[in-house]
Amino acid sequence: MVSIKDIAAACNVSTMTVSRAINGSDEISRETKERILKMCDKMGYRPNAAARNLVLNKTDMIGLVIPDIANQYYAYMSKGVSSYLEKLGYGLVLCNSDRNADNERRYLDFLTQRRVDGIILIPIRYHVEDYANLVNVTPFVQVDNYVLDLNASYIGNDNYIGGRKIITHMLSLGYRRIGAILSNKNSTASNERLKGYLDAHREQGVAVDEDILLRSNATFEDGYKLAEVLIDKKVDAIFGINDTVALGVMKYCYNRRVKVPRDLGVAGYDDIEQAAMFPVPLTTVHQPKIRLGEAAATVLLNEINNENHQKQKVILQPELVVRKSCGE
Repeated sequence: MVSIKDIAAACNVSTMTVSRAINGSDEISRETKERILKMCDKMGYRPNAAARNLVLNKTDMIGLVIPDIANQYYAYMSKGVSSYLEKLGYGLVLCNSDRNADNERRYLDFLTQRRVDGIILIPIRYHVEDYANLVNVTPFVQVDNYVLDLNASYIGNDNYIGGRKIITHMLSLGYRRIGAILSNKNSTASNERLKGYLDAHREQGVAVDEDILLRSNATFEDGYKLAEVLIDKKVDAIFGINDTVALGVMKYCYNRRVKVPRDLGVAGYDDIEQAAMFPVPLTTVHQPKIRLGEAAATVLLNEINNENHQKQKVILQPELVVRKSCGE
């Protein structure tokens, strides 16, 4: 195996000079650096990445913590992160909190102890003190959901606009009792969509029955289970806080012979692939999922490479996707 000493001997320089060339130091001339790097290629020398990272205090790894690895929305967002990092030579450590606060806490401890260069996080806890230490330990950005008053960058979609668009659309089709299966009461994304729901009703002069606004863990199983509750409350349509929930509603309707959209209108949010694959394609809101991941990775790397980089808030715009599940 070729060593750094072999390269130094072949180039007639010291091992320190070879080390500086490999690590991109400005303490040697460009000509010397190029000559050494060409010799490394010629002789097949590969630097010891672990040793190099120890010296530079870098790992070239990024941590990503998502709430639900089975949810296609998070899968596409993760793909955006991964594809962007790959181009720049970074690796990715993917962690699934499974919407469990203890899991999230354990993964964040793991990532900071193993010294990733930064963390991209979709938080499931909602208090500043839950993440206060993380802010001081490693660069990180919040994605999709955020913690109020936390001094960290946030990359997300305009959940208020998306919520108002989809509910305005449903109201325009004549629905007047639109049940909603929301997420956790502390979820900023869910609450902003709920505000859009409420404002759309107010704009159309339609009264809101808070008894048909239900909270959940935003899973397929919750959609299936709570569909029955809302149908018993005589709703004429159901809005799922995400497509996974909405597809759970549609599965319940299929099993119980409730015709969509003849008997019940259904709409979702996110525009995952399966939304268009059901016998009755799902009306939903498209979120630029891959672009969201790319934006998060871009902001994080800027913060990693520039300690004085200002915290950012990047908001992407969603689009209404009209299909057939509301009787369009």
